[in-house]
Amino acid sequence: MKLLIGSTAAQPYLSRTPKDVDFFVSDPDEVGTPEDFYHPVLAAWMFTNCHKFHHVYGHPVADLDTLYTIKVSHSAWDLRNGSWFKHMSDLATLRNAGAVLDVELHTTLYEIWEERYGKKKVDLNKDYTAFFSDHVQRTWDHDSIHESLVHPLRPKYEKYLTGDVSMDMGKVWASTAYDIFQLFLEEVLATALERWIIPSDYTCSPRWAYMQALKLTITSLTKGRSSRYMAENYGWFLDVKKISTAHFKNHKENLNLLRPYGGPKS
Repeated sequence: MKLLIGSTAAQPYLSRTPKDVDFFVSDPDEVGTPEDFYHPVLAAWMFTNCHKFHHVYGHPVADLDTLYTIKVSHSAWDLRNGSWFKHMSDLATLRNAGAVLDVELHTTLYEIWEERYGKKKVDLNKDYTAFFSDHVQRTWDHDSIHESLVHPLRPKYEKYLTGDVSMDMGKVWASTAYDIFQLFLEEVLATALERWIIPSDYTCSPRWAYMQALKLTITSLTKGRSSRYMAENYGWFLDVKKISTAHFKNHKENLNLLRPYGGPKS
């Protein structure tokens, strides 16, 4: 069995012309091109779910929810082909068309991609110094950047902290939809400032920096449910241009709140 997936299968929902034809195949002997993908666990899933696929061009075609779930499962990795933003735009389009995540399939695919692309290594149980001792050239304390963005309010993450950087994620997911979104949005904005805008002495495009930070947060700075949440709500994160502009303006007006980065919190 060869299940048609990708942009060709999603053509009824997308406005662009597909450049290739992708398949999941149920037998390793059916792999004939780089666009054919086989995995034994996926093959078992295909046989179990073959009844729900309609046929076009002589092949079963993935339904809307399956196409969307495949996109979400891929979103956690920034692959070398440079297609991440195009891929995410398709994901948002499928979501707007009414797609719903197939959680069981997502779990299956996520585990397969971990085998293929490697497990994500985010560790929020490190202390503050260890967590921020990466290859980023920091000037200001990360928390103070958050504070400058939302002053006179306090950063959302503070209400969930259980350690220097670790959070009670059960408490996060039990919060309101607004608070959850604001929590992740603030992290994207702070990352844009810390990694691109501030190092450029405020000369780079805030919109460009925001988009780079959004990708980095989904692919590298979060994992599991957090990364999935941001991918599923990618359209929301694209629709906050005015909000993000206001936050960046607030940051510029509160530079006095920035504290030099210099090690552990006091």
